[in-house]
Amino acid sequence: MSKPIAVAWRESAADLYARYRDARDVEARKRLGALWLVRRGLGVAEASAAVGIGQRTLERWLAWYREAGLAAVLARVPGHGATGAACRLSAAQRRELVARSGRGQFRTYDDARAWVRATWGVAYRYQGMYALLARLGVHPKVPRPVAAKADAAAQARWKRGGSPRPS
Repeated sequence: MSKPIAVAWRESAADLYARYRDARDVEARKRLGALWLVRRGLGVAEASAAVGIGQRTLERWLAWYREAGLAAVLARVPGHGATGAACRLSAAQRRELVARSGRGQFRTYDDARAWVRATWGVAYRYQGMYALLARLGVHPKVPRPVAAKADAAAQARWKRGGSPRPS
């Protein structure tokens, strides 16, 4: 048997069960179900096993409940409204990076990474620079290679159907 859990409940077990039953969001339903089971008297280990979460996760949810109530537990859903880490470059540095990319200074993401590191001393991994430039609406493009002997006029005639037809 587990030790009793010290929580000053603001909702009854019936209220929690009704909210659990009516919840449409999977994450909110999981949290409400776990809180309902604890409110009914199950221990953290039993309730977390029944819901399919880790004990530490349920303990964290109970701490949020103790601190600010049920609304706080339901508001803290991962991935919804998460801001992430702040950008390593200032707004002025990002504008300059976009301007230089627009002028074609960077043919690849590695070129942009090297320039940012040399200019401002900020190191990015490849995926980090890719994500940053994607957020800024920049996609370095490398033009397709053109053969030295290519004849643009002959290619245009061929595309319009002007090539000589075999008889």
